[in-house]
Amino acid sequence: MAVLKATGLRKEYGRGKKRLTALDGVDLTLEEGRIYGLVGNNGAGKTTLMRLIAGLALPTAGTVSLFGAADPAGLQEARKRLGSLISEPSGYEDLSIWQNLKAQAVLLPKARQPDLRALCAAVGLEGAVLRRSLRQCSAGQKQRYGLASALLGEPELLLLDEPTNGLDPSGAAEIRELLLRLNRERGLTMLVSSHLLAELHKIAADYVFLRFGRVLETVSARELEARAAARGLKDVEDYFIALDREAQRREGSLLGGRDP
Repeated sequence: MAVLKATGLRKEYGRGKKRLTALDGVDLTLEEGRIYGLVGNNGAGKTTLMRLIAGLALPTAGTVSLFGAADPAGLQEARKRLGSLISEPSGYEDLSIWQNLKAQAVLLPKARQPDLRALCAAVGLEGAVLRRSLRQCSAGQKQRYGLASALLGEPELLLLDEPTNGLDPSGAAEIRELLLRLNRERGLTMLVSSHLLAELHKIAADYVFLRFGRVLETVSARELEARAAARGLKDVEDYFIALDREAQRREGSLLGGRDP
């Protein structure tokens, strides 16, 4: 079953000569229970795509359907089944991690309020760290807090923008194992962006490659490995670099050597 369908998704910022196209006709389908790796260079549109899915920004054109709902009222209800960590984790800087999470949890229906201590322990937040204000937290501690916040209410779709940002190798491995366990035990669908393609390779079942707001390719991890091997490429990073260079050559030939 499709958890998400995006059709002709376009997002523009500014007007006239200052207009910037962040997404340019993106079509995307996420199937239930799979982990998708979202890959692209800086400015490819990864964060913008997640913001549109989460309802944090409105598309200039195109549609988003979540859990079969596409109308505004249905989308608003469907987004209650979504958890996200996009850009910087948000919260009250002068409140502790524990106070922030507790304040968010009480807004949930009672049946969906989690065991906060168990949730915090699962993302590596325990003891004195829970009493530390967000302002005092390290980048890694904030990232763990953001992941805990995203998991409140047991979401069915998780959007994660650079989830291991600021974490040491050990911390990144812990988060990776948590995501795999959530996918395995709950069937949680995820869209995960990362510049660490070797890390993404350890969890993704499918890949979505973006370039300048357009989808270059959507491919399963198994199919990617077969294509990479056939072309003598080592891994997902080599594959993306080759895909990106091919797109550059096509764009160059269309321009015919003229300045864009």
